[in-house]
Amino acid sequence: MTMSEQQGQVQTTVYLRPGPQGRTPVYATAGSAGCDLYASAPITLLPGETRLLPLDLVMALEPGVEAQVRPRSGLSLNTTLRIPNAPGTIDSDYRSPMGVIVENTFNQGQLVDRILARPELLDEILDQCQRTTVAAHLSAAGREAAADRLREELPELAEQILFLDRHGNPYGTIYIQTGDRIAQLVLSYCLQGEFVQHEQPELIGSDRGGGFGSTGFSGPTGKKISRGGQDHA
Repeated sequence: MTMSEQQGQVQTTVYLRPGPQGRTPVYATAGSAGCDLYASAPITLLPGETRLLPLDLVMALEPGVEAQVRPRSGLSLNTTLRIPNAPGTIDSDYRSPMGVIVENTFNQGQLVDRILARPELLDEILDQCQRTTVAAHLSAAGREAAADRLREELPELAEQILFLDRHGNPYGTIYIQTGDRIAQLVLSYCLQGEFVQHEQPELIGSDRGGGFGSTGFSGPTGKKISRGGQDHA
């Protein structure tokens, strides 16, 4: 480890081999804790789908250092794209190609809630989307057997309205392009514990008491946070 004289930040050497579509992670500013990670291939992520997004990078970290893959705040705020295992850990002895697990949490079953929260979505859906049914969409995708079974066993679900975007995919589909900033990478020290069996570990140090979850669900006034008319401990 070395100390940067300019910024006073601890730095570590990261050995990197980008592939043909891989890009070296970039820090946006001198004080950024995380560096941007870029998609190396286009991915169409359907609502409810989880996939591994390749970065086309192979990396080696110094011993005692870990890399954490974290979401970008803008994507989390403005889209339904999530990194479900965040923070994802890259160990110092990992040498395989890197990737980011991405999930599209959009659910058309929640359209009513979304429209109530953002009424402007109604214009987007009605003006730009094609209306079909779940069974018809399965048939159009060549999955006739699934469509027939759905009509026979779950007719209500088969006839449920499904909105399609201009690409013919369900509304809410996320399109990731090569070069998109998809996540950020944060480097940190990593400690390994030495696990020692002990008969009464609760007697070591101090015990805050109260058990699991005892310090949560209270507001700044100390009162319980209420949701749906019910108090929560």
